[in-house]
Amino acid sequence: MNFLKFLMLLTLSFWLGGIIFFTAIEAPIILHYVQDRTLGGEIINRSLAELHWLGIVCGLVFLLASLIRAYLVTASTKLLTLPHFLVILMLASTAVSQHFILPAIAQLREAQSNPVAEAQFQHLHSWSVGLEGMVLLLALALLYLQARDADVRR
Repeated sequence: MNFLKFLMLLTLSFWLGGIIFFTAIEAPIILHYVQDRTLGGEIINRSLAELHWLGIVCGLVFLLASLIRAYLVTASTKLLTLPHFLVILMLASTAVSQHFILPAIAQLREAQSNPVAEAQFQHLHSWSVGLEGMVLLLALALLYLQARDADVRR
């Protein structure tokens, strides 16, 4: 059971750390040093896509480990506990960004000289930032719940 808890915390840490690294370090550095806006956008888009895949894998591993751990501890698999609900929201937000927003942004980046495309790009970019911010906040709440859960069991 300790291994399952470790696995849950490890996957959550990877996902949360990736989001923090991307938003606080990688994206600002790319935007500052890459002069070609299209190239910078492509690098950020590709990095964000990789971060999303990391998040999806981590979220699924977290869910599986959490369900197994819950079954071993309580002999029941409650599927809609608060931590599970948070992870499902995180996964859904990540999947929407990965499969709908990022491809649309990539298409609009090619037509940025068009003012309508630029407005659509900015709109989608706002959605992307909002979803990523939501995943960050949910991950922080989930981390808090996991830390609190560790104290309650002692």
